Amino acid sequence: MATELGRSIGLGAVDDSAALGFDSAKLDAVFAVQKKLIADKLAAANAAIIARDGRVVYHRAAESGLAYDRPITDDTVFPIWSMSKPITSVAAMILFDRGAFKLDDPVADALPELAKVRVKADDGKTKPLARPITYRDLLRHTSGFYGYDGAYNEDGFWARTVKAKGLAKIIGELAREPIEHQPGAKYTYGMSTAVMGRAIEMLSGRPLDKFLWEELFRPLGMRHTWFYLSRDSRELFQPLTVLENGKLRVGKPEEDELPYEADSTLYLGGEGLVSTLGDYARFCQMLVDRGKAPGGKPVIKPATLDLMLADQLEGIPGYDDRKKGYSFGLGFYVLSDTKTEGVNSPNGIYGWGGYHTTHFWIDPENRLYSVFMTRRHPFNDESLVRFREALYGALRD
Repeated sequence: MATELGRSIGLGAVDDSAALGFDSAKLDAVFAVQKKLIADKLAAANAAIIARDGRVVYHRAAESGLAYDRPITDDTVFPIWSMSKPITSVAAMILFDRGAFKLDDPVADALPELAKVRVKADDGKTKPLARPITYRDLLRHTSGFYGYDGAYNEDGFWARTVKAKGLAKIIGELAREPIEHQPGAKYTYGMSTAVMGRAIEMLSGRPLDKFLWEELFRPLGMRHTWFYLSRDSRELFQPLTVLENGKLRVGKPEEDELPYEADSTLYLGGEGLVSTLGDYARFCQMLVDRGKAPGGKPVIKPATLDLMLADQLEGIPGYDDRKKGYSFGLGFYVLSDTKTEGVNSPNGIYGWGGYHTTHFWIDPENRLYSVFMTRRHPFNDESLVRFREALYGALRD
């Protein structure tokens, strides 16, 4: 069933798609993809938004028909998991613009516990750092920090993380774990951005949640993006769908993994935020506008955004998506070879995804963004590829 989402998104009504370069008939194919993803068990109920030149051209939700699932509205709250990483990365670069740090400064200047981090060695022992962990390492995931070992119900650091009550404590514990490799030696996707969030706290003198609110969320009008769920927002939290043995089932409460408790200070900047489709759309529009908030007030400098989108890995191994035509900057993937990806999109689009199959990307050439939200585990890239293919099939110019 189609749902035309309400107008509380705050970005205006859906505009004339033809005037904005879309074939309105072909936009129906985008919705067909949303339904087909459900039929193919790649998504549950899902919602998407497409905007060009600051005007919404598509804003629809598809219902799953699953008994436990709920129709999505503008008020539906999603855990955005790793789509927290670009937010925290932008927040870090706000401080970069203010001269709080340089990319190749040691993070230990702000977090002294990082000076004593040990590195895993081939003989099962550990060795000292060959060089300090830098802010660049955190933002491009070459710090050596992992922390995602072990599911929530298994032995491992992640199970300890989800039970932790505060960011400072868990990052302190992470710093006592041996890292995977020497800083800069390899791309290792893990809790580097969470460490960056703790560094933001020390550099700014503010808790991460307060820094994000004051510097990003309030200026952008993101009033439903937090590290916790209130009593009311828990009622709006979209149920989790799990694919198990070829069938979809409702997620168990513990499979939500993070508790999102209101009194917790576990502000995981890499994975801990909840948000809505409309709120994340506002973040995306700021990126389309080259770092400007509504009204033109700068959030980050355009040159800083360009730096975030430059390939920061070059010849560093470990980033497997390079085989799919992507490079990696500071907090974002960047499509550098559209022919390898195989979708008719331009080079230069950038974005990221989240653990429960959420996606977003920015297209600077066409001045557009798209956000796709659902709750389906395990994560899959197929939903992104199909949705992106349909979008560009509907774009005329």
